[in-house]
Amino acid sequence: MAFFPTSILHLRDIQGVGVGATAIINCPKGPRYRRIILELQDSGFGSTAAPAVSAITNTDIKVVLGSKVIRRALGTQIDLINTTNGAQYASYGVAGAANGGGITYLPIFFEEPWRKRADFQNGLALETGWLGGNDVFQIQVPIQGTTTTPVLNAYAIVDGFSSGNPNPIMKWVPNDVNTAAATLSLNNLFQGAPATDLVESMALLNTSDAKFVSKARLIMNNTVILDDVTFDEQTVMLKNADMNPTGSSVAGANAYHIVFDHDDLFESLRLVKSVTQSELDLTFSAASAGTMRMITQRLGDPTQ
Repeated sequence: MAFFPTSILHLRDIQGVGVGATAIINCPKGPRYRRIILELQDSGFGSTAAPAVSAITNTDIKVVLGSKVIRRALGTQIDLINTTNGAQYASYGVAGAANGGGITYLPIFFEEPWRKRADFQNGLALETGWLGGNDVFQIQVPIQGTTTTPVLNAYAIVDGFSSGNPNPIMKWVPNDVNTAAATLSLNNLFQGAPATDLVESMALLNTSDAKFVSKARLIMNNTVILDDVTFDEQTVMLKNADMNPTGSSVAGANAYHIVFDHDDLFESLRLVKSVTQSELDLTFSAASAGTMRMITQRLGDPTQ
């Protein structure tokens, strides 16, 4: 396998940074992107501390490739899911020398450096050499309306590989479902997804009224995948697989993570077209009356 050394590229074409606006980071087409790191700052903040991610952006960040939104999630959700793969992949805050100088660095990973096989790690890096003249590669970052003087910068880790075609990438697909009780049942989990996509994981985030999934039962093709597995049981299983889920049923949970390839094998991913029946039964920590976001990660063609 050929080796392609990496470079660090500052992304200088950033438009529309302002209080309550959506900033657009236009990424140069051509390189293969391993990751992009957002630099979040409020230069008018009355403290030297690095800002919380949610203090700078608290609505969905979107990654647009070609003409498709390939990822959509809150900055805090990106940070949480990154951290689940290892504490070293979390956002990183650096205090400033003066008020407003603090910066928080939030990575968006395309390659997956937490995987044990090198070809699995960088094979998911995002190619852009196939994009046409009217296609874009953008990161859209909504700026929190309570910032004073928001500052947004970004840089990327890239290499020069290009196959000339779209490569399979990890897409993040959010689904917000209503909650109206202490339990919730979801069916046909992957309905509408491209048949050739492979499902990697589902993050069941805390509800809008701060309840968390305390137990889950998952059935696929009439086979029980999770048999009323509690939050703590699932957390221990993932930790034993070298992952880093946070929280507990007592201290407070952040998300219930269902990870099909916790064994680090792509063979464990679930092909959408092979899942003819699915049912997910959830029990919450208490009765919920709001919404729950489920972020599904699917490996597949970014043009679909």
